[in-house]
Amino acid sequence: MLRIISTLRVSAQRSLMMLGEKSNVCRPLASDVRHQDRRSFCNSLPSLQKKMISVTFVNREGNSMLVKAKVGDTFLDAAINNDVDLEGFGACEGTLSCSTCHIIFKKEDFDKLPDKPSDEEMDMLDLAYGLCDTSRLGCQITLTESMDGIVVTVPAQVADARNR
Repeated sequence: MLRIISTLRVSAQRSLMMLGEKSNVCRPLASDVRHQDRRSFCNSLPSLQKKMISVTFVNREGNSMLVKAKVGDTFLDAAINNDVDLEGFGACEGTLSCSTCHIIFKKEDFDKLPDKPSDEEMDMLDLAYGLCDTSRLGCQITLTESMDGIVVTVPAQVADARNR
């Protein structure tokens, strides 16, 4: 066992040394004190809360649905996590094999999107119903803080590229 521990990186060794302790108190390890470092070990869980932003989906009937979404999720995640009722939306669960999460942006919002669509996304969009210049697939766009308050429109019909 000692041979295995000696081959681990220092941070992993420290984690193993503290594994058996039940304390939630952060304190320096003896090796840290000996080396006059100010490093400490804490075995409490870090806060994994993500910032929430507002996203509005305009459905096929023209009704608006305001939802709260986590920064780092996709538009598809935002719709699914908030039980947004969009029939057929995200049928492939974000695997880029259908075009059911097709959404349309306002021109000014589309121009601010951080990433351009990949060739694979463009191929799927070619099969989407109601394609326009500001169309994207919701599963391919990661939400950022700058998107707070954004409004996206779901086309009047859905075309599932897997059925072609």
